[in-house]
Amino acid sequence: MLQDDEFEELVNTPERIKALGFKPQKEILTNHLTPYADKLDEESQVFLEQVKTNLAKSVMLREMKPACGVWTSRLMKYLRIYGFKFGKEDHISFVKLTYELLLIPDLEPNKINKFATLFLMLTRKKDLISPKELTLPWRPLYELGIKLFHKNSSALGLFHYHTRKRTESQEGVMINMIKKYMSGSGLDSMLALFGLQKPDDTECPMSLESTYTMLVRSAQSYFELEATKEILEELLPRVNPWAADGEVITILATFIPVGLPLSLAAHGHELWFDKIMTLWDTCYNAHCGTSDLLSLFAGLAKRNPGAVDWTPHVPKMFMRFLHALNLPVSYKDMQYARNQPLGIKHMATWIACTINPDGVVLKHLRSFLGGIESYLHSANSGRWSFKLRDLLRKLTKEFLSRVRREREKNFKKHYPKTREDYKLRDEDITEFVSIVLEPTLQAVNNRSGTLDISVALQNLAILRPDIVVPPLVDRLKTSLTSLTEPHRVTAAMSAVGAVARPMLRGPHANYPEGPTHVVPLLMAVLPGLDPNDMKKTLVTLHFIFIFSDMIQFIDCSSAHEHWQDLTETELLVCESTAQFEDFILIFLDRLFVIIESSVHEQVRLDTKDTDLVRSKTDAVMETAISAAATSVLMQSSPKIFKEALRKFKAFATESTFETNVSGSMVGLLLRSFARVDAESTLAAFVPKLCEELQELVSTDEALKEENPSRDLVYRIVLLRNVVDCDGTVLLKYMPQILPVMDRILKLHSSYSLNRACKVLNQLFASLSRIDLNEWRSSSNDYNTAPEKWLPVREWGSGCMLKDANLKWHVPNAEEAACAQMLSDRYLKPEVERLKQWLSGERSMCRDRRLRCFHIINAVTSCSNFLPQPDDTPITFFESQVPATTFPLARGTPYSITLDGENMRVALTELLLKVQDRMLQDKTDDTKGLELLILAWERVVVTRMRASPGYETRLRSFGVLERSLEGRGGREAEGEGTARLRVVLADGARLQEDARLELMCDAGLPLTVHRALLALLDLAINTYSSVRVLAQLRIYWILNHYPYSYRALVDKVVDLISESGEGEEWHSRRKGALFLMLGPKAGPIVTKPDWEAVKALWPAVLKSPLSEKPSIIRLEQAITEAIHRCFMTMNTRLTMTQSAIDAAKLLLKEADRTDPVFTQQIAKAVDIEKAYSDRMENAYLDLVNEIVSVAESSNVQWRRLELAAQMLMFLPQPQTSFPARAVRLILRLLIHDDIAVRRAATNLTLYVLKQQKRKIKKVDADPYEIAGVTRPETPVPGYRKDLEWSMWHKDSETVTEEDWNKPWLRHPYYGFYAWPKTIKVTSPPSEQDLAIDLPREKMTEEEQHIFDFFSDEANVDKLVSFLTVEEKKGKDKFNGIRYIVFKMVFAHFGMRVAERFLRAAERHAALREEASQRFAAEITTAALTAPRHHPHRAATDMMDAALRTLTIGLNSVTPETMEEWGTCVATGVERLCPRRAAPALAALLRASAPRDTPDTDADGSFLICARLFALQGAFSSLSWRLAPLAAELLKTLEATDFIQHPYQNVRETVGSLLMTIFDTELTFPGGESGPNPRLKDFLASVIPKFAALYDENGDIVIASASLPGGGAGRAGVSGGVAGEVCGVAPPPRVHVAHLPAATNTDTTAPQTDEGEEEERSVCGAGAVGRGVCGAGGAGAGADKLSDRLHTALRLAGDASPCTHAHALNLLTTVLRCCLGLIIRAVNGNIETQYELLPIACALASRGAPQNEELPRAAGGFLGSLCLAHHSSAAFDRGLDVLENLADEKSWWARLACLDFAQPLLFYALPLLCDRPDRAIRAERFALKLMRDSRVEVRQSAAELLTGLMHCRALPDEDNTIKLFKRSCRSKELVERHCGVLGLCAYLSSRPYSIGPKLGNILAELAKHTSAPDPIPATIRKALADFRRTHQDDWPKHREQLTEEELDLLADLTAPPSYCA
Repeated sequence: MLQDDEFEELVNTPERIKALGFKPQKEILTNHLTPYADKLDEESQVFLEQVKTNLAKSVMLREMKPACGVWTSRLMKYLRIYGFKFGKEDHISFVKLTYELLLIPDLEPNKINKFATLFLMLTRKKDLISPKELTLPWRPLYELGIKLFHKNSSALGLFHYHTRKRTESQEGVMINMIKKYMSGSGLDSMLALFGLQKPDDTECPMSLESTYTMLVRSAQSYFELEATKEILEELLPRVNPWAADGEVITILATFIPVGLPLSLAAHGHELWFDKIMTLWDTCYNAHCGTSDLLSLFAGLAKRNPGAVDWTPHVPKMFMRFLHALNLPVSYKDMQYARNQPLGIKHMATWIACTINPDGVVLKHLRSFLGGIESYLHSANSGRWSFKLRDLLRKLTKEFLSRVRREREKNFKKHYPKTREDYKLRDEDITEFVSIVLEPTLQAVNNRSGTLDISVALQNLAILRPDIVVPPLVDRLKTSLTSLTEPHRVTAAMSAVGAVARPMLRGPHANYPEGPTHVVPLLMAVLPGLDPNDMKKTLVTLHFIFIFSDMIQFIDCSSAHEHWQDLTETELLVCESTAQFEDFILIFLDRLFVIIESSVHEQVRLDTKDTDLVRSKTDAVMETAISAAATSVLMQSSPKIFKEALRKFKAFATESTFETNVSGSMVGLLLRSFARVDAESTLAAFVPKLCEELQELVSTDEALKEENPSRDLVYRIVLLRNVVDCDGTVLLKYMPQILPVMDRILKLHSSYSLNRACKVLNQLFASLSRIDLNEWRSSSNDYNTAPEKWLPVREWGSGCMLKDANLKWHVPNAEEAACAQMLSDRYLKPEVERLKQWLSGERSMCRDRRLRCFHIINAVTSCSNFLPQPDDTPITFFESQVPATTFPLARGTPYSITLDGENMRVALTELLLKVQDRMLQDKTDDTKGLELLILAWERVVVTRMRASPGYETRLRSFGVLERSLEGRGGREAEGEGTARLRVVLADGARLQEDARLELMCDAGLPLTVHRALLALLDLAINTYSSVRVLAQLRIYWILNHYPYSYRALVDKVVDLISESGEGEEWHSRRKGALFLMLGPKAGPIVTKPDWEAVKALWPAVLKSPLSEKPSIIRLEQAITEAIHRCFMTMNTRLTMTQSAIDAAKLLLKEADRTDPVFTQQIAKAVDIEKAYSDRMENAYLDLVNEIVSVAESSNVQWRRLELAAQMLMFLPQPQTSFPARAVRLILRLLIHDDIAVRRAATNLTLYVLKQQKRKIKKVDADPYEIAGVTRPETPVPGYRKDLEWSMWHKDSETVTEEDWNKPWLRHPYYGFYAWPKTIKVTSPPSEQDLAIDLPREKMTEEEQHIFDFFSDEANVDKLVSFLTVEEKKGKDKFNGIRYIVFKMVFAHFGMRVAERFLRAAERHAALREEASQRFAAEITTAALTAPRHHPHRAATDMMDAALRTLTIGLNSVTPETMEEWGTCVATGVERLCPRRAAPALAALLRASAPRDTPDTDADGSFLICARLFALQGAFSSLSWRLAPLAAELLKTLEATDFIQHPYQNVRETVGSLLMTIFDTELTFPGGESGPNPRLKDFLASVIPKFAALYDENGDIVIASASLPGGGAGRAGVSGGVAGEVCGVAPPPRVHVAHLPAATNTDTTAPQTDEGEEEERSVCGAGAVGRGVCGAGGAGAGADKLSDRLHTALRLAGDASPCTHAHALNLLTTVLRCCLGLIIRAVNGNIETQYELLPIACALASRGAPQNEELPRAAGGFLGSLCLAHHSSAAFDRGLDVLENLADEKSWWARLACLDFAQPLLFYALPLLCDRPDRAIRAERFALKLMRDSRVEVRQSAAELLTGLMHCRALPDEDNTIKLFKRSCRSKELVERHCGVLGLCAYLSSRPYSIGPKLGNILAELAKHTSAPDPIPATIRKALADFRRTHQDDWPKHREQLTEEELDLLADLTAPPSYCA
């Protein structure tokens, strides 16, 4: 929507406001630029009154369908045509009514989406209605979201909606073709300007989820003042840090109002900011919700600038941003990290909106971008590249928006006012641009993402062109001289094109040199028009197109004679404009070369021009050439235009081109000339063309020629394009054109006749077209420049709406008369000829009939002269508030007729007869039928000019507007930064198209109805080409006319029901099925209309069978369409009183008291009920018909599957399935067809959901239950009031009384906080349960369910099916089956469950995968089902389940271990730990390790499987089992399982320990709780590791996996692990996440076959067996044992047993800590640094890769260095690193350097925050650069290089001086240190030149002959320098002096060996 406040005030005069009756809120001002603007006020008043009255009546009469739907659609159209052209009172009333409508209970998703979209449209401009004027309740909206997205009915599919996917379009196909010639998406903007942009997701309706989210965000501004407090009280108690999803955080971030003004901060962010920030800091590693939290903080920073002091939070925010970018910075390429997916948009918003004059954020931003800068270079592209480019684009966009909000008048009123001390200063803007520009320039040459970088550069240039434009211009000039790097040329042109307008407006933004570059650049890029390089040509055309839209091609070299105030820069620019004529002529020459190179010549004599087909590449090139040429010519002065026309005329007429490609291009150029200056162009071309054509067709032989000459066709093409001009000019040449038309329309050749008819088509289009005559960048007269106005001063200037002065071509009476004459001259004879053929007077050949169709299509192209017929519309719904036809104002009052009759009506009658005759004759004239369909389209369908769709043009306009943006936040810029006149012109055209697109009809016009039925006959034609074309036109009609699909339903039903055979019957049926599947966005078969669905679905099921593959595929497509598009529909609906009350506000008193309306109101409730009854009966009839088909004895299997699929989408939350359907569904559970059984399983779930009895709940105070007083400010975490909901060791026995006590139903409540009251289940005695209910008291549906599951035969058959493997290796625990059994067991108790539990117990003992999976599903159901049963019944069922579980865990296999883990995790998830204490105790007994493990009796795999299952239970109940976790830890320690001899057990125990310590979570000020503490655990185990070290500080590893040597130090390479004792290690089984149960991602243990591989020297067996294995006897084994014992004695005379235990213990602990860092909610990073010295000693380089312990240590280091560090944790890390620098082991020192590099990189914000940290990091690196080992020194130098590169050193100059002094040292190590430091400086600038480079090179040159390793270090550094600076060396060398270049050449030149 174009905005111009000055123009708005100008048009909103007091007289106009009085005439309207209101002051418009915000109308679409572009309407005032249309040629009929004076008629729009009256039109809009009538339209608005209709909408207000009828919408209010629709609601008050309770008519949702069709009235509410129709009139809300009309309101949407009104908003799109007129904007907010109504008063404030009406605006508020519309918003309130829409809000009430979408909150109607049980409203179907389709209507919710529609009303939500209308609400978004009404509230788009927040400044129009303030929160003081409108208040909306938040809770109904919240409850709507819970019902839609978070209720079980939605999750299970009982309430379903869909998300539509964008379909491929023709433009999309063309895009894919173009990208074969270009890399990346860098030309997307150019393609958009040419109308070829890729459609985005807004082309199809958005999903319900996204619409709802936008709805909440839009409504939150109007929530009540107390809404924030209420939302927090509702949602914070539901926060569970261990939750597997971020649902609560997402809702919280969506609902909390962040836009409250600072004066209301006590009701806003002060209530939640500290709490939410503390939550994020404490649970920084939580699984979900982090991106939502960032969106919340970003929204607060944007909507409330300066409300929060962000300074303390800046470092940690930037740390999170670094982690979210997924950069390749890690420890030895080990990506062990949880990278939180933060939204790039929110990151950019937060950064841009927190910048303030104190400079803190800018300082961190400089450091942040300095760290990631090198990853933007084209040489370093990777998975991170898109995020980095996206960040730059969005960051610059958000910053520019902020500048505008603070400085521009239009923006200020849309956003809260910023505090004066928080506003950006000019120096802040300059600094920001300087910071962001450098990394942006690094990305310019990337082969992908050029569009992102161009947008970023544009945004920066708008702010500071003097900083941004010069380097881009230099890059372009440099790249234009390169012949070998075309991509650099195109990238540079794209970049300069993006900053074109800021460059041109440079004199107004401290960059007066900007315009001086224009002419030289335009001349320089012309060689880019290269026919051999399509990409370069397209980019060059785009470049010229962009500049030509903003400059006038007028020679101003004489301006100094007329203007005495010219500046030197203006004088220079004016002189350069003398080259404009040369530029345009050379430009045309280059285009001529492209055209000539595009000629398609025949290679065979028998090939005709007509056989050549134009490629898509040629089509793209044509569009690009036409757009660029039109723009250039439009901006040319008359003098230059005449010269260009003269040159083009010579080119076009002196040669004859083939007409498919090159001739078409010439024609398009001619059209450009004609559109710009019709007078001159027609005078130059038309007389000669007409003369030549007259001569070429003067004889009858020439007319009958089947292969016309190229001269004839080429000149027809030229004539067709030259008449595409202003119709008033065309009238002068009609006497010359008509004789030519008389002859060429008689040509016999179809190829030439087709082009001749296009000439006639263009004549009618030109005469009737409403379009702009010109769209120059200035409204001044180009003939008077530079005498009266100076064009160079207007370059890049915009145009205010009041000065637009757009001139329209509106058809006048003379043009209408000419069109009528042409119609009479050419159409009448053809109509008479067709009538003679129809009457039988004369025969007609096929070619003659084609000519008739061609001429009809040509004449009907004048759509503006063809008014719609005044038919009585056909309505398909009875309505008390029927729709009305509302004709919008047309640009012309004239029309043409056919013998005095409406042209459309007359042609409809004629075409109906012609079609009947052709179909009766069973013609095979497919070409004729296709032209007939085109005629139907012209007569009925087309209502606007031939152009891309309105939505496509709207998106193109948006791209054009953004690419030519010029506003930069400077006050009072006026025209300088207003929208360009070209943009205004395009917006005016678009508004004209919108009016034509959004016409309002009362129903389906009779003429259109007849045409629709005629097209239906063609849509089932025998020929597929005819069918496809007809179906597309039908789809258009169905989309345009509401409910028009009802006209086809009965016809389609008859077509698919009729029997027959043969090809014709097959084609008719295929066509009918295709019609059902369209339109794709909303197929007929899925329309939200129960009566239509009732007719169509059973018809498909009952239709005759066909085995043809095409029919089978179509029936499958129907199933897919239903799955994709069918949404839940209401069977009953009641309008709410609140909606009715809101509607009354829109209705006038006279209308409310109208007697007729009063009578209708009185009957409204009855009519509403009758309608609901009718819809419900239609639904039940549909279900019964489908059931009848499925129950028939001879139903085919495909039809049965289709029937089952249809039933899957029919369950309703309002109306239950009838008993008959329930019986069928249950029978299908044991059907032989597997697909039917799968569908029946889902249907059974829906049935059980519908039959579920409501559980009674009561409100309870959790503090009262706990016996604790409610605190004033509760602290999150473990508290006394939580104990009643947690496991306790005294609750192992549960009595009846204990069972009936209140228990916590929802595991997410409590840990963070308690709500005021919670819902607890009433005791079982008060519940309405059916577990003991006699059968005769059950409902009929319940009886069917009970009978089926009680029948032994049914159970046996069902079990037999469920224990059959479906897909080998693909079957998993089936959640749907589990829920079905759970609901059956919960409903009927042990009466049904007993049979299944017996079967499960039997199958659990089997080792088949499917059998155990079935047993696991039944066990899970039995554990969860009896929660609401009486104590005895629940105990019996759970005991039976535990017996099955015990058997299963003793029989588990590697394939089913995951199933049993899921069983336990899911089974205990919703249990109360106290009520289920016996079950948990039994589980613990079955799974926990014994006091004296017998590893031979219980294989290691079984041990692992049990522990894995136990881990699932602890993961599910998390904090509620914290006391039990402490007990389990004691058990593991007591049984020595933490140092178990088997590797697979150690891995599982490590994962289990991770789950145990994950419960340790303490909030600030909170209690630590009963959970075990990692700090205590590490303190107890670390002393045990002392036995591992030798006298050098290295750790000795004793391993049987080193055949060549039994013991080795960590880091000693040479041994390669292989098979142990001849047994190869078995493969591992990886286990995925446990559904709804566990958050761990653990690795399943190995099977029993590999136990011996991992026995250590003191394992469960003998020492000798552990070392030697089965074949270990002999001297080799003895030698191995001796070496092992010797090594162990070196470690402190430790015994082999002690050493082995310590190794095993360390492995387990490292795996535990690794899991905590990655998976735990709070990784406890600070504590884990206790293990860093040990890990560094183990994970040195050179260790065998398959050694368990080094791998574990490497993983620990890799995860720890990538973990998110708090300030305290980072300081602790620095302390440990400084200590490690003094380690004895050089391997440990080396490893700590590898660890420090990623650690310090991700901690850059912390280094930037406190310089003392940076100093410590620098000292650490410098200390190790003086290490005695060269490897350590080199690694430390790499660390220092990184610190320099990231600008982390506090005083780099001082560091360089220190290195220079070290270089002069006599000590080799110190000297090497200095050289390494200087080389680090070189390496730290990989793509730039440092200011000290010359001094560094001079110093290094002195040491080239020093002792090794100094020369090698210098050579390597210089080689890297040369490699990284090669790409931009021409730019870099300009920064160096001649002496420095010579010095560098000497250093990098290879040595000479010649004497």
